[in-house]
Amino acid sequence: MPVMIGAAEVGRVEEQQFPVPLSLLTDDAEFIARRIAPLPAGFLDPSSSSFQFFNQSWLIRADGLTVLVDPCNGNGRDRSVPYFSQRDLPWLEHLRAAGAEPETVDVVFCTHLHNDHCGWNTTWAGDRWVPTFPRARYLLAEAEYRRWDTAASRPHLNTYNESVFAECVLPVAEAGLMELITPPYRIAPGLTIEPAPGHTEGHALLRLESMGEDAYFTGDAFHHPAQVTRPELRLPGCDDPELAAASRRAITARVHAERACLFPAHFAAPHYGRVGREGAEYVFVPAPG
Repeated sequence: MPVMIGAAEVGRVEEQQFPVPLSLLTDDAEFIARRIAPLPAGFLDPSSSSFQFFNQSWLIRADGLTVLVDPCNGNGRDRSVPYFSQRDLPWLEHLRAAGAEPETVDVVFCTHLHNDHCGWNTTWAGDRWVPTFPRARYLLAEAEYRRWDTAASRPHLNTYNESVFAECVLPVAEAGLMELITPPYRIAPGLTIEPAPGHTEGHALLRLESMGEDAYFTGDAFHHPAQVTRPELRLPGCDDPELAAASRRAITARVHAERACLFPAHFAAPHYGRVGREGAEYVFVPAPG
């Protein structure tokens, strides 16, 4: 069922899920028992000390637009991470089940250009990669585009993301559908792209406001609710860990102050929630099941 933020409608388009060792994030037993164990089951499997990592896109209908946030990993590509490589997953079918055909998407926004956030930008057309959403404006922070541009002089820092630009970004730019922006950038009265750098150089988020209600679509600013309480925690693959932690702190404070909803890219069920406060700590409050 879609989530209503004021008059805006938010749907979820799932691609896949897989376990990630919690030790990649934290091994603090006291913190795990106090802040992670009470969360819904997907955020901690005690038997394997892992959590479920979801690949999911958010589909927003607001201000007369259909906006797709972070179109996941895609199929049929070689990737160094097995969960991402040579996949054959029904993401397009899930998009249609959420009520959107590729031709009806008006805006595609990638929070950043890691493979699992821009893969369905393109699909294979027999001999080449072509834009999946032929009528859409693909919006991307210019700093993020420049960070991954294979024609740039400086080398990639994240080698696992090496072929993504050529397969998932350049075909869109060559088709004339890519619009490079400098956040903050207003898409429509209730939709604004804002900077949230650190995870990658040009990482950004989408803020939705409708009828006095707010929501933030935060990409990889957060991978797990533990980071709401301890923003210094991170998974591997971060361009600037200190800047990423600063972005998390700022987002957490804003979401709490505005009583907004938080829609990250990878959270387990119920996949979104709010930010509360217990004593000196911010805490993630999952949406009602």
